[in-house]
Amino acid sequence: AFRPAREVLKIVTAVPTCLVQLDHATRVNGFPIERFVLMSGPSNEGKTKAALALIGSFLKRGHMAMLVDAERTTPITWVRELIGAEADSDKFLAMRPSSYEETVEAVRKFATALKQEREAGRVHADTSALVVVDSIRKLVPKNIMAKIMKDTEKNGVDGMGGRSAQIKAAMNAAWMDELIPLLEETRTSMLVIARETDDPDADMWDKRAGRDYKIGGGKALYYDSSMVLRVERAGYITEKFGDGESQTSKVYGERHRITITKTKIAGREERQSICYFHTSNGMLYAEGFDPGRDLLELGERLGVVSKNGSWYAFDGQKIGNGAHAAAKAVAEDSEMLASLDKAVR
Repeated sequence: AFRPAREVLKIVTAVPTCLVQLDHATRVNGFPIERFVLMSGPSNEGKTKAALALIGSFLKRGHMAMLVDAERTTPITWVRELIGAEADSDKFLAMRPSSYEETVEAVRKFATALKQEREAGRVHADTSALVVVDSIRKLVPKNIMAKIMKDTEKNGVDGMGGRSAQIKAAMNAAWMDELIPLLEETRTSMLVIARETDDPDADMWDKRAGRDYKIGGGKALYYDSSMVLRVERAGYITEKFGDGESQTSKVYGERHRITITKTKIAGREERQSICYFHTSNGMLYAEGFDPGRDLLELGERLGVVSKNGSWYAFDGQKIGNGAHAAAKAVAEDSEMLASLDKAVR
């Protein structure tokens, strides 16, 4: 049963994504496959956007993707705005499950079928897949749902006097026992979005540092994760015009922070690895993800992009005067974008 460790303990392989700063922070130049990753964050601050960025990146490189839209709130029009033509790819599947059990069975079939297709030579040998569950909180077991429907008014908010969360946590733990080996055997990656709640036991230091929250779904989700990501809005991308009372500003997009709070992928330089990604609202250039701004920011940090005053330059050529002009120039020049991406990576 034992084999040389170098054959068993494999290196981490990853799929490069459009979130170049995340790829840099993981230290494996991409999103790891054969792994389970947990994501959390405040409501409406970028979790689903980040998940769709990863889905689009897998699809663009010829892999598969599956979205479990348990929240039932993601419209195809919004997905198209963010990932473009990849939203209509035949390799992109989605479902809106009616129960927890339906999701477990669908993920099992999806991953197993992909493995069989590879072994039969019907897809490329390196083909992988990303499964995204948005979110784990909305997956309700059949017996709990029946109880909720019947006894909510009588027994409490969840219809089970507070016990439904315990049952969900136990089911999540059992699912992790199956998922972890399944993901490795089928070369599939999985990202699960979990809900955050206020932590009543947080001390003053946690509150000051913004760590006064708990991740729902039970401890197994955290313990079995290869990475734990927290996504939150770091601010808005704005430009000011005029002076004094006549000063106005325009919003061009959003800036999101991703904090890696746990990793079994590679080492970390600090206690938490922090990176950013940006999105455009279409006011300055095309709507969607903003890889040019991501690259300029990381490129300057790595010395690939230089800055003299307010002028940005790359490969000895001036790009633009100011961050907005430089980002616009990169976004609208596909060759420059590709060259900058290659240089930064």
